[in-house]
Amino acid sequence: MPEKGWRAFIGSITLLLVSFSIYFVRYPMWSWKNIEPIFLLLTLSYLAVLIVALFLVRKDLKKPLSLFFSFHGWRIIFVGLALAVVFQAVWYGITIVLGSKLEFFSFPTLNGYEGYSYSYLPLAFALYAVFAVFGAFAEEVTYRGYVQSRISAGYGVIVGISVATIFFSLQHIHIFQVPWINNFIQGQLIEVLLFGIFTGYFFVKSKGDIWSVFAFHGLSNLFSISLPLQVTYSFPFTYYISTIASYVLLLIILRLIPLYEEKLER
Repeated sequence: MPEKGWRAFIGSITLLLVSFSIYFVRYPMWSWKNIEPIFLLLTLSYLAVLIVALFLVRKDLKKPLSLFFSFHGWRIIFVGLALAVVFQAVWYGITIVLGSKLEFFSFPTLNGYEGYSYSYLPLAFALYAVFAVFGAFAEEVTYRGYVQSRISAGYGVIVGISVATIFFSLQHIHIFQVPWINNFIQGQLIEVLLFGIFTGYFFVKSKGDIWSVFAFHGLSNLFSISLPLQVTYSFPFTYYISTIASYVLLLIILRLIPLYEEKLER
């Protein structure tokens, strides 16, 4: 019988506390000058969260990992990848229509880490990509695979998606860096919330297929770090309009398309 009450939230809170503890332990690393060891440590941080999440999957969901990671076919993987491409095309298209300008840079770049030095740019970018993709995998296992499944079992799908989205969003807040918190709330919060809602719905419609949401999340992360573009917005709300409109369109597309081939009854 699905568990209700505060006990159903213990695992989710534990994972959040683990994430915040890791932030505290690795906080001094931001004073380092070289970026390669930082990316390695960030990847190891996600590994620690992933291990705890997998333990909770076995303990609370009573689900064998072979079943949890079961493969449902390439069709649904391609849907996840296609949706990631569509989002990028729509988002940039809307910003351009709203009068924004795009500036192109040389590839590869270290988007978001321009202030750090590196020993060898291709290696630094490769480590950045590993961190981005592995981080997407760990987050989907943790917040859709475990948190959403755990809460949905006792309280329903809508509550499950909502709680998973809230914890997913809180996990992105570096609570020991006050200026970063302010920048996150003003800039990224809307995107992270909408991202959590979309991937939560995708996870439900895919019948709990972790690989489909990982495909969308992983490719989205790769786009965010690899597209050598800088947007100069035409007015302050362009980012919010483009982001909200893009996710609404993605939700409509996901609602309309079939994820699995329908078998004809004889």
